Amino acid sequence: MGKWRVAILAAAFAGGAGLLAAEEPVTYGCRGFDEPLNRPQMNVGRGRVLPLRAKLVLPDGSFADQKAVKTPPILTLKYQPEGGTEVDKTASIEVRDFGKGNHFVWDDEAHWKFDLGTGNLPDNGKYVVTFQSGDEKEYRVDPPCSLTFNLQGGKAGAGER
Repeated sequence: MGKWRVAILAAAFAGGAGLLAAEEPVTYGCRGFDEPLNRPQMNVGRGRVLPLRAKLVLPDGSFADQKAVKTPPILTLKYQPEGGTEVDKTASIEVRDFGKGNHFVWDDEAHWKFDLGTGNLPDNGKYVVTFQSGDEKEYRVDPPCSLTFNLQGGKAGAGER
């Protein structure tokens, strides 16, 4: 299936030969989020839904779908306050139409998608969204896709659905 590269190491032992097989996860690239979120940084008004769409790409140009990876890619969300320490906000992600927990869902248009709501984010300021492997033992995403956005306007919970 092309999912795993298998490295086999042979070693000779007294009384016989033994084989040790080590599986190395395949590495997919992410070429960035699709439009309209294909910019590295943007300003976003509170209550907006960010339609995150990305692809897992092999060096040969083929794409990974829900059959190629058992564990869907995940989204992480980090808040970066001015002059402060980065805060992981992944646990408080607001999923709108597409997504499950912090996992992307597969769409037959050949991409993984997640609709991130911004209405419940507690603070205005800089956030970084990253698309990465859902299971590093199964596969890796290098480079990952990321988006930096500056959230502005209103208070948490004031976003419209």
